[in-house]
Parts: sequence; structure tokens; C-alpha cells
Amino acid sequence: MKKIILLFTLALSLAMPLSSLAYTVKPGDTMYTIAKRHGITFSQILKLNPQIKDPSNLIPGQHVNTGYEKAELIIDYAVSTQGKTQYVYGADPAKAPWISDCSSWTQFIYKRYGISLPRTSVQQSKVGTPLTFQQLRKGDLMFFGTNGRVTHVGIYMGNGYYISNLNPTKDVQIYSVYESWSYRTFLWGSRVL
Repeated sequence: MKKIILLFTLALSLAMPLSSLAYTVKPGDTMYTIAKRHGITFSQILKLNPQIKDPSNLIPGQHVNTGYEKAELIIDYAVSTQGKTQYVYGADPAKAPWISDCSSWTQFIYKRYGISLPRTSVQQSKVGTPLTFQQLRKGDLMFFGTNGRVTHVGIYMGNGYYISNLNPTKDVQIYSVYESWSYRTFLWGSRVL
């Protein structure tokens, strides 16, 4: 009987429409490791998957709803650091995100969701797919500077806003891409998701 239930569960999960919110189970996966990989708690992933009756017995090929877009998770976490993060130029990455500069802050946030970025904004500007302003989507990196030289990085939030750990007097804040400094100094974006 247990085999019939497992086969039915597998057939049902395979019939679920795939979206960017669905994760396909691989050998060795557990609900805990899938939750951790997608930056959600174990209890959240259980609530998102009531169809999985035995979360300790996942079947490779089965689909697990992670419920959240990675870009949204990145943005939500970045926003949660407002008022808690202190900007320090050249900060030790081990202290991020609470004591960080712009690039150690983005490096920490993306790493939390399984995306490795180099340490500096200049190095980060060389990874991913380069983008024009019109191509930006939520979760893309935005690079700023003068004379074509990258000096700052932020995270695009959508709808003309980005969040960044700008400097010691402002720390983490949300900015309009159309505000004077941002508009004047934007160089390009990069998609790393």
C-alpha cells in the first residue's frame, strides 16, 4: 500500500505545473536542505507543501513548492538590514551584513541565497549578464560610478527603485533610480540570478 501511495504522490507532483517556485527533488535532498537553499524556514516549506505527507521521504523527480521567487527573497532580506547595518568602507566581509560596505553587503545577501559574488563592486560588475537600464528586473545588480569606473553597487527592487548600502551617513536605504545622483552615475546592471 505504501508503494501505491508513493507512486500516486510522485505522479501527482509530476503533474503539477512547473514554475520558478517549484523545485525538482534530486537524490539526497531533504526538505530541510531545500528550504535552506531557498532561504526559507523548514516550517514555511512544510506549510507550502501539504501534498507531501512524509517530508522525510522525498522522491527524486518530485516537485516541491518553494513559494518564493529568489529575487523577492533577496530584496526582502536587503530591506530587513535597514537601520541595522553600519557602512564601513573596506569592511571585513566576515562582519557583513551588519558592518559592511556596498559590495560586502551585496556579496553577503546574494550568498545567503546560493549566489557567489566576488568581494568588490568592480569585480562584481564583471560577473553575470550585462544589462541596460531598460532591461533591469528585480534582483539585478546596479553599478554606479564616474568616467566608466565602477565605484558603487546596489540591488534593483523594481518600479524604479533600488536599495543599497551607500555611505557612512546613509547606510542602507532605498533610492529612486531617477534621483539626481543615481541617474547621473548609473553605468549598467548585471543579472546574476
